[in-house]
Amino acid sequence: VKNVLVVLDLDPDVKQEVIYLKKSLFAQIGVQEYSAATAWKNPAAAFTLPDVHCMECHECRDVDLCVTLPEDEESSQKQWLCAGCGSSYDVDNIERRLVDIVQKKCIRYQLQDLRCTKTQQVAVRALSRTSDCSAALKLDIPRNEFFGQLTILRNLANFYELDWLLETTNGVLNGYA
Repeated sequence: VKNVLVVLDLDPDVKQEVIYLKKSLFAQIGVQEYSAATAWKNPAAAFTLPDVHCMECHECRDVDLCVTLPEDEESSQKQWLCAGCGSSYDVDNIERRLVDIVQKKCIRYQLQDLRCTKTQQVAVRALSRTSDCSAALKLDIPRNEFFGQLTILRNLANFYELDWLLETTNGVLNGYA
């Protein structure tokens, strides 16, 4: 329902009809119109690398590395292009930064705190499965979120043929499996 409404909402000529349709569809399925369950979330993967510097026009931009541009007929090489001048970014620099990000994410995941699900207090007892109030403990960074981000980076490494990043992400993912 949410995806259809977002597509219909793109046409400004039917804006009012989409509002009525949204209201009635959510009422039929028993969901309030402005609840968090009605918010649309883009299903495509995204990974934004901040402050990517273009060597040609000297602009610094945040680049979503998962957005792929149409390929040139003359060039089969996959690369990220500057939105300002159209020149390609330094792939080696981007790969180095991505490997640094993987290493930092691993360190942060390994050194994270366990928190009480009831009080949100940091657990102070070592090797305990429950908190002081006997509630379950949870990780600050959920396992599926950590592995999801590493999988996105591994897929980027496969697509753009970044060998160092691919080796690093495969090593980390195989080490936790």
